[in-house]
Amino acid sequence: MSVFLGLVTALCFGSGDFFGGLSAKKTSVLYVVGFSHLVGLVSVLALAPVLADAFTWSDFGIGAISGAFGGVGVALLYRGLARGPMAVVAPLTAITSASMPAIWGVTSGESLSGLAWAGIAVALVAIGMASIPNESDGTPVTARVVVESLLAGVGFGTMFILLDATTDATAPWPIVGARTLTTALLMVVIFTVKREDLPTVRPAAWLIVVTGLFDSGSNVIFLFATNIGDLSIVSVLSSLYPASTVVLARFWLGERMSRIQVGGLALALVAAGLIAAG
Repeated sequence: MSVFLGLVTALCFGSGDFFGGLSAKKTSVLYVVGFSHLVGLVSVLALAPVLADAFTWSDFGIGAISGAFGGVGVALLYRGLARGPMAVVAPLTAITSASMPAIWGVTSGESLSGLAWAGIAVALVAIGMASIPNESDGTPVTARVVVESLLAGVGFGTMFILLDATTDATAPWPIVGARTLTTALLMVVIFTVKREDLPTVRPAAWLIVVTGLFDSGSNVIFLFATNIGDLSIVSVLSSLYPASTVVLARFWLGERMSRIQVGGLALALVAAGLIAAG
């Protein structure tokens, strides 16, 4: 079941990124991130009293801290994508965010079979291949871009590790904590920026809602997946999210997929099979 939920997490993560990207083409990235987090907070807050068996301030606080790390990861990722080549930034971030929790899980006592290890290795290759864009803009790779890409992955990886540290009974309250902190900070920024400096949010309103639902939904599903399965397995499967982004871009926007991306999708299926069999 944890393997299935890990793949569903990847699907939701990738879908959130895709619709977030579409939203950013119609309005400010600040609006997209801020209001999508607000949508996510409202939706998870409505579900938490029904889904959770308990509430503790400690897990709520851990969730808030995880949200801070995730926010740093998003900021560095967007900065890297704007300044460096996507073919370097996206794979480095995705692979780092998958590797950190996997290493943490194994060193914390999780025991994996040979097939599962093989699946993780194949999945890391698949993540890198699926993340490489179809075309390169020729932007040079600098040490700063590499470091920021790695740090973005560390931010996401730390968020995953912290969410896994919360108790099963409180899920999804930690996600409420994460979204409360990030939404509050983003709303402060949005409402203190000069309005004339930003475009209207209306053209992207429904896209932002969809982005928020997918984004927060992916975090909730990830939390439940780690509650019933190994962090090392779930984190790697969740990081296959570039595959779903690529597929959505192909069928929604008609974007062509490179042979490397197709190969990455095929390897992702192989990896999922190996991990499930293990």
